[in-house]
Amino acid sequence: MNNQDFAKNLKLLCRFEKSVSAACRAIGVNRQQFSTYLNAKSRPSPNNMQRICDHFSVHPSDLFLPHEEFADRMQFRANTPARSASDAHYAPLTAAFPGDRKSLRKYLGYYLVHFHSAAWPGHLLKAVTQLSEHNGVFSTKTIERARDPGDGTLFISKYDGQVSLLGNRLFIIEHQSLANDAIVETVLFPAPRTQLTLLRGVTFGLSSKQRNPYVAKCVWKYLGVNADLRKLLNATGLFEIDNRGVDPKILRIMGRQPFPNELLDFDDPLTMRDRS
Repeated sequence: MNNQDFAKNLKLLCRFEKSVSAACRAIGVNRQQFSTYLNAKSRPSPNNMQRICDHFSVHPSDLFLPHEEFADRMQFRANTPARSASDAHYAPLTAAFPGDRKSLRKYLGYYLVHFHSAAWPGHLLKAVTQLSEHNGVFSTKTIERARDPGDGTLFISKYDGQVSLLGNRLFIIEHQSLANDAIVETVLFPAPRTQLTLLRGVTFGLSSKQRNPYVAKCVWKYLGVNADLRKLLNATGLFEIDNRGVDPKILRIMGRQPFPNELLDFDDPLTMRDRS
């Protein structure tokens, strides 16, 4: 195991904290001792290693990955604001999140997310999402990429979200972090089986720049706690319904057509006249 990679990876994780001292206090590790880890002069004891991993929501083996590979995985945490103990006083939905924390932990990991495209009819979008836990908060990081089949323009969207498990339903609220103009809600219905493979549900979104909302069935395919992120990102994108890259089982669950979103069309002149 490479101490240099471990030190670099630990430094990267500390960048998501308010300060190294704040991280030490939260972990319960002496600041001077922690500095020896950051400078690759020593490794944590098994007890301190577990405390560090619990705080940052990583597996011990992750911290010894080559730094470039570890940094690729951590791009999901970019733009995540530091949390403080006082945040709960300003969060009216605190009681709803995270819900059943113990049961929710079995859903931690990476997912390939499938849903019908609103912008390109006849196509499915595949995105990648990581569901992780940090200081008792369950959150998502989603990266969505699509290349316009007409002019080849590449569109990239990133979403930060929070997750709750209430009863037998996963509730995910996400904010579009790059454009900062949309909030998306997804409700997933886990299959009544102990083995986690496919989560099916509904996603609903509305951009501040558009009048009409979008509703679609979605399927989240579980890929495990550890995944090759570069390979996973290469599997994302826009796919025609009949493309061999679309899993037939997932297509059967979603159907070949999205929900009739014209039911949510508020731009229709007659509808607008009737409402006035």
